[in-house]
Amino acid sequence: MGKTVVIGGGTSGLAAAYTLEKSGAECVVLEKREFAGGRIYGVEKEGFTLDLGAQFFFSRYRTTFDLMKQLGIHGRLVQWARPMGILRDGTVHVAYPSISGNLKHPTSALKFEALSNRGKRQGAKMAFKFLTLGKKLDFNDPLKAIELDNVSFAEYARRHWGEEILEYAIQPIASTLTLAEPEDISAAYGLALAWYFLPGLSTTTKGIGHLAESLAGKVKDIRLETEVTRIVMEGSKVKGVEIKDGGGTAFIEADSVICGSLAPEAAALLTDLPRGILETLEGIKYSACTHVMLATRGKVIDDMYAIATPRREGLCMSGFTDNANKAASYAPRDTSLVHVFTFGNHAREMLDWDDDRIREHVTREIQMVVPRFPDDVIFCEIFRWPQAVCLSSPGQITAVQKLKVAMREYPGLHLSGEYFGMPSVEAALTSGVNAANRVLQGL
Repeated sequence: MGKTVVIGGGTSGLAAAYTLEKSGAECVVLEKREFAGGRIYGVEKEGFTLDLGAQFFFSRYRTTFDLMKQLGIHGRLVQWARPMGILRDGTVHVAYPSISGNLKHPTSALKFEALSNRGKRQGAKMAFKFLTLGKKLDFNDPLKAIELDNVSFAEYARRHWGEEILEYAIQPIASTLTLAEPEDISAAYGLALAWYFLPGLSTTTKGIGHLAESLAGKVKDIRLETEVTRIVMEGSKVKGVEIKDGGGTAFIEADSVICGSLAPEAAALLTDLPRGILETLEGIKYSACTHVMLATRGKVIDDMYAIATPRREGLCMSGFTDNANKAASYAPRDTSLVHVFTFGNHAREMLDWDDDRIREHVTREIQMVVPRFPDDVIFCEIFRWPQAVCLSSPGQITAVQKLKVAMREYPGLHLSGEYFGMPSVEAALTSGVNAANRVLQGL
């Protein structure tokens, strides 16, 4: 079996390394950032738990919860079924997004006024459609929904349910979960996101980052601030990797390489592969997010978890949450931990703004929705994600399936990342585990 180099200490890379080490295989993880965890990284600050990237686990996850059981942290899972608000014409309308929440609060759905009566009828049709499609919507097996791959979520919604459902149901779902527009993702991905969202959400008492921390704690050799510049091939066989070393490069020999980088970064490391493979990797798209976290005294949005702000309301954010309402351990008593998620072109523009300008802008926008939001906060943290969420754009499922077939010609070289399934924490972890198992099988 020999030595395996895992490129990237993010979600899929940590899952791959953990799986290898659990089986007694030798591996080293090379991570260019100063921390491991990638987009499931979290930190503690002044008694608050900050999820810098991913915000929750869907209840339908399988690989994620299996790994948590192996790590002994499954008992820390906590589910929540808080209501959420949807902004329309300056008014916040409260609803329970989960099935169980609506069953427990039946009058809430009847009183929901963010949709017209016609919109509610179309919404009922939409809910029925999810039930008929459910078996095809699998984060770990996107091929089940291949017939929905070549149409955008926006086009599908407009065709089946009309403009109002698109703008006040589909677009908020797409943009809060992907930080992009429904035009940017396939119907297969958008419908799967909504289907996974329905049973509810969960986290751990120590935040999403506890999973990254637990995985990293089981890996012996993680080298931070180590940037790989090239995966070295000899014909179709992998030989190792080159890394930055001062002003030059150094070579690490390996029998296998698992590349858990973002898809375009993987393409830049694999210049020896055929152009068709590289074009597929380069074509995989990501949303951006300027993620703003504000800790405040007092409760900002009462018992709601989130307020979605549809794009027609003209704000820079897809919505904001109070993460103190996830679990009591997230924040000190009688405080709020507001997370603001900028999206689309707003997010890309704001990546270049300075922190003061970002804070002032999002504060003003929150106050347009919740006037009592304070000017003075306990602290403000801003984390910029130029590549926040992988987008399963129309045609990507088909393209990635062809990529998987093409990669069989390169023994010892394995790709992993959320783009191998319906982009999600679950797909990233599953791809890492699967890549490690292929190494263990000598493929």
